[in-house]
Amino acid sequence: MNKGNLSSLFSPRTIALIGASGTPGKVGNIVLGYLERSGAQLFLVNPKGGEIGSRRVYPSPEDLPEKLDLAVITVGAEAAVTAAETCAQKGTAFVIIIAGGFGEVGGRGKSLEERLKALPERYGCRILGPNSLGVFFPESGLDTIFVEHGDRALAEGGGIAFITQSGSVGVESLGLASNAGFGMRAFVGTGNKADLNEHDFLDYFGADSGTSCLAFYLESIESGREFLEQAGAIAAKKPVVVLKAGRTAAGGAAVSSHTGRLAGSDNVVDGAFRQYGIQRAYDDEELCDAAKALSMVRPAAGNRVAVITPAGGFGVMCTDYIESPDRRANLTMAHLAPATVTRIRKVSLPFASAANPVDLTAGADDTMFLETLKALLEDDGVDIVICITFFAPPSISKDLPEKMATLIRKAEKPVLIFTQYGPFTAGYLKRFYELGVAGFSAIRRTVRAARFLVERGMILRLKEAKDEK
Repeated sequence: MNKGNLSSLFSPRTIALIGASGTPGKVGNIVLGYLERSGAQLFLVNPKGGEIGSRRVYPSPEDLPEKLDLAVITVGAEAAVTAAETCAQKGTAFVIIIAGGFGEVGGRGKSLEERLKALPERYGCRILGPNSLGVFFPESGLDTIFVEHGDRALAEGGGIAFITQSGSVGVESLGLASNAGFGMRAFVGTGNKADLNEHDFLDYFGADSGTSCLAFYLESIESGREFLEQAGAIAAKKPVVVLKAGRTAAGGAAVSSHTGRLAGSDNVVDGAFRQYGIQRAYDDEELCDAAKALSMVRPAAGNRVAVITPAGGFGVMCTDYIESPDRRANLTMAHLAPATVTRIRKVSLPFASAANPVDLTAGADDTMFLETLKALLEDDGVDIVICITFFAPPSISKDLPEKMATLIRKAEKPVLIFTQYGPFTAGYLKRFYELGVAGFSAIRRTVRAARFLVERGMILRLKEAKDEK
């Protein structure tokens, strides 16, 4: 069995599409359109045979060549299992099964899933799914996801491997995140996990040089202690953030009906994650925001936050969020050094506030922002900076993102952006993202991202302390 190397799953040279269709709107037609972009050699299967476009269509999986890299199966549950068995016998390396109707429905569905589970051991064929949307891997152009998923916005790629047990949670979260910039290395929908599961993808993306952060949505965890040890070892090198759903008794029951599996005790999960340096998200927005910040911004050396704002009210709200207790890393407002206050007063308006939060007022211009940011970054009492960056003030130029990015990319401390500009907000956030700067559209999200960076710094310092013993 090909236990470790998943390269043929993400960058296949040969692909069979079983259930291919020439009818617009059908799953087999939508997936075909995506697979044609991959550049792989395609083999189409449909009982009707004939051609789709200029491509030959095989009537049966039996007619396929031997030893294909990947088969994507879009037909119903019973037919999908039969097709998977045929592909496995013919030496296909990986099979993705999109259909549902397996363990999550019980009875006959469980029996079908058991047949799939037997294939890896018997033939060496690895199975993704069933009940999976499959994979999207921008680097190779492979995309098997038949629902709308922000593919054009995500196609530029990035460093985040996003592994999700629920396809809908993944595609809707990523679709929304992509509006403001999200660097995706890979999307993987594990589905019911008849074979390939979170352990396989921890191994692969943990060792993958193109992955800078691993983000998981999980409803059940296979071999919990092994997962913790495996994820903990990877978290010592790159961030691992997990949204574990089914935290309540009712949520756990919903997990069982969704995937046919049981969820574990949430208190145990929470304590174990902390022990092993795994960072925890509690909803889909938080998972995407954490992954974005952790993949783009350096960890914080401490929890002292400085805030720059052209709007006093937003500075006050930001301060409240920073000083409020939270279930993850605590933050505190930094006490600015007298020299820093003097520097800020020299470059700001007489009625501006040079205390933290630094309120440059609506009269701020680009120079005031940049010089204040420099002063805060050079203050030894500041660990992380939040810039509330608005473009409504008349003296703020539309070139400020480029000017700020030049400074932020060279900084040795983490900097996060919060911006709002009416209907243009997502556009400005995307612009910051393309310049290598992490930005968010709400204060609470920005402060929460700061907590993840502080938490990440604590994890790394704890590991370093253990290594020194």
